[in-house]
Amino acid sequence: MYKNMEGQIAVITGGGSGIGRDICIEFAKCGVKVMVTGRRESNINETKKLIEDLNGYAETYKMDVSNKENVESVFEEIYNKHGKIDILINNAGLSTPPTFCTNMSDSDWDGLIKTHLYGAFYCSRACSKFMKNNNYGRIVNMSSIAGVFGFVGNINYSTAKTALVGFTYSLAKELGQYGITVNAIQPGIIRTSMTERALDALEVKFANETPLKRIGEPKDIASAASFFCSPNSGFITGVIMRVDGGYILNSGMDLLMMQTCSGEQE
Repeated sequence: MYKNMEGQIAVITGGGSGIGRDICIEFAKCGVKVMVTGRRESNINETKKLIEDLNGYAETYKMDVSNKENVESVFEEIYNKHGKIDILINNAGLSTPPTFCTNMSDSDWDGLIKTHLYGAFYCSRACSKFMKNNNYGRIVNMSSIAGVFGFVGNINYSTAKTALVGFTYSLAKELGQYGITVNAIQPGIIRTSMTERALDALEVKFANETPLKRIGEPKDIASAASFFCSPNSGFITGVIMRVDGGYILNSGMDLLMMQTCSGEQE
């Protein structure tokens, strides 16, 4: 927990559930004033209540990150009220039912790309001009291990998460001169509503394939986000941090050799 974040203004997109909610709560524990944004008012209001139950500070803003005008309006409202925006977490996302590229509809492709990629672009563009005014800022983009090696049946999701890596590198170069850092997190298999169905069927398998032998929790990602956003991390920019328990390190051959070596020890 970073107490030197007290009084900062943080905008978290997709803050109504999952990873976004845990980031909101983690930041509130650090004394940050949390601007919870999302499309579902009931969800963001629930996050706000959880923060207030911890004696934290939160405001809610209904925002669709794929709507440019909506995004610009919300960021202007927050800046006009507080006079600054210190932190932006580009977390908003969605998923579509798995399907091969040959069967994917235009709407599934467009909708996901608009939310994950256009959303990060719209929010970063709207926010960075205010950060530049104060010569300070922290931007964190939510990529994924799908952006490293792709997911079968999720070419739209994998494409968006890969693109966010290049987006992070370029934006870090552009904004560094203004004291603004830009980094990205690549979560592995994290326990959220998005992964619920897969974990119901394969949790033991996924855990066994992860060197740390467990499934990730949203709080694991929240801890990484608070690290990137602390004033202590001012010389860290353009970094892509995997938070996956080492899942990406293992291959089929590794698992086979692990079993073989384990058998030799018995």
